[in-house]
Amino acid sequence: MPRIPTTPSPAKFVETWSTDFKDAVRRAAGKAGRLSASEATRLAARPDADKLFADTAVQYFADTGKKTVSVDVIAREMKAYAQRAAEQAAGPDKKLSLEDGKKLPNDLKDDFFFMRGKAVPATTPTPGGSAVEALRTQLSGLTEGLWMPSETDAAFRFVSGPKLDGAPITAATVREHLSAQHDALLPQVMWAPEESVPLATRTHVEERGAQQFLQRLIDNVDPEDEVSMENGQRMQALKDALEANQTDLKVFRFGEVNISTFIVGRASSGELVGLLTGQVET
Repeated sequence: MPRIPTTPSPAKFVETWSTDFKDAVRRAAGKAGRLSASEATRLAARPDADKLFADTAVQYFADTGKKTVSVDVIAREMKAYAQRAAEQAAGPDKKLSLEDGKKLPNDLKDDFFFMRGKAVPATTPTPGGSAVEALRTQLSGLTEGLWMPSETDAAFRFVSGPKLDGAPITAATVREHLSAQHDALLPQVMWAPEESVPLATRTHVEERGAQQFLQRLIDNVDPEDEVSMENGQRMQALKDALEANQTDLKVFRFGEVNISTFIVGRASSGELVGLLTGQVET
């Protein structure tokens, strides 16, 4: 039976989702009231609907590097994440149709369709989907604890879109397919004023060659600084992985001063995939 109306507002979806999410992680955490990374992982093995929230909880620990977190904190932060994503997916009419639901990040998309009483699109794993998940695992591991250097360092987060069927990768492609993920993830990547988070408001766009962009990060190290040298080596490993697993690699920088930086390309199976990071330039 549907848990939410046919075309709910973002607020209605998030209200229902966040209540269910908090209940699920509270049950997983037990009397201690603190959820661990291992307890989040075990949510996926639940026989009931609680398992739907495992991917969001697991990703929270991957993104933050925390080992445990109070139920209230993770519930509050993930509610804000869901609100940003739902508002972006809904668009100007401020209603979440089934087509809008497909634009949600994967962890929320599954939950939305379940709450609507509908089958999740593409629920059967495909070779391409498996390739994208393998790339997510690889790149997330390579970028854990790695920072994009600028006036304020920024983290990296994996992003992915649909198969492009041979269409070129452009700034418009990134806006169309990755805006919801950008708006939801940017506060985890870098600090930015709330009003400047939406990708839609970042009208200034700059495209750069990925190879040259990454090589400058590798070369711009201090040979007398051990941390700087290690960062350069990790950037080299990241560049190697990106070039080995993607074609048409490009860098798009959206905005000025607080810049959203996408390093994106085409997976071997055709999907738009890459990394979101940021740079501050005054």
